Amino acid sequence: MPEETNPNTITSAIQFWHKLNEEKEVTIKFTKKDGTIRIMRCTLDFNKVPKEDRPKSVDISKILNLIQNAGIIHVYDLDKKGWRSVPFQRVDYLRTRGNVQYKIQPMKRTGVEENVYSRRFNK
Repeated sequence: MPEETNPNTITSAIQFWHKLNEEKEVTIKFTKKDGTIRIMRCTLDFNKVPKEDRPKSVDISKILNLIQNAGIIHVYDLDKKGWRSVPFQRVDYLRTRGNVQYKIQPMKRTGVEENVYSRRFNK
């Protein structure tokens, strides 16, 4: 029997990016590199980003490549007024302005990074 997926669960960085893009403004909770918890109101909507902070060009292939290979998503922090890199693997949830909360449960990835992980920690 196939495993059912919860409609309020996001399992991939691409799905996370799509939901963020669709909602225009969300709140996310994630763990920073130094271990501190951060709650951030963010967007990908250029209409909410000051003109001086908007990128001069957008290369979708580079964005998707970064998301797919590194799990990094660049978002605009609406409170601190700047672009931030968010590691998808460390995001706990995404909450929409309509107060719908999506739990983040990354699927286990296979391939290169799994092999690197195995070499580092399973000696």
